[in-house]
Amino acid sequence: MKILIVDDNAINCKLLRAQLETEGHAILQALDGLEALAILERESVDAIISDILMPRMDGYRLCHEVRRRAALKHIGFIHYTSTYTSPSDQQLSHTVGADGYLTKPVSTKVLAQALENAMRRTEERKGSQLKEADTSFILKEYSVVLIKKLEEKNTELEQAMGNFRAANKTLSELNHTLEERVRERTGALEASNRELKKALDEVKELSGLLPICAWCKKIKDGSAYWHRVEDFISRHTKAEFTHGICPECLEKEAAALESLKR
Repeated sequence: MKILIVDDNAINCKLLRAQLETEGHAILQALDGLEALAILERESVDAIISDILMPRMDGYRLCHEVRRRAALKHIGFIHYTSTYTSPSDQQLSHTVGADGYLTKPVSTKVLAQALENAMRRTEERKGSQLKEADTSFILKEYSVVLIKKLEEKNTELEQAMGNFRAANKTLSELNHTLEERVRERTGALEASNRELKKALDEVKELSGLLPICAWCKKIKDGSAYWHRVEDFISRHTKAEFTHGICPECLEKEAAALESLKR
């Protein structure tokens, strides 16, 4: 058979085409209902397998247009969808004249059976006539289903937007927390660096040549101030001093005191 696939999803088209070509069918492809009608004006096909949700012209309207046209109404028509899956969606598919309704994905065996069932009605459809009353009813049902689907999509969109806003709020809070931690950590590192620099400066001062007075033994610091040895070392180390007198000094001082008595 020559089959026209109508679907705006390239991956779905590729998978369906592979299934049908495996069964030996010749395949034509269209992206939506309008393109499908244009192909049908110049090509003869035995069956149409169409998605429902498509731009410009959807699968319901395409099926209705095919059934309205005398040259096309005999063609087998199957709706193959993953979006319109409710009982009312399936009922509308039947109302507009589809021979079959399949929910993606299906096996090659199920697809072949649906095509076989559609082709059995070819001769019956050639003698059928779509009445104006039928057209009005179909369009009314089509509008009801379309409005319902739009409401569902709107609800899904609102829910998605709500989820997005919640996720964005969480992300903003996490970002704020991260910034606070970075500031705290940066402050701590800066304080540590200052302490380290101070310690290094003190080490350099203690490890270099220390200017010391030969008479009073005071030490000059990097700012040219003179300090007692005890004060200088206490400022630059953790050492503390306790004062006493050594035996040599004691002997000298005792001798000095004796000379004063005489």
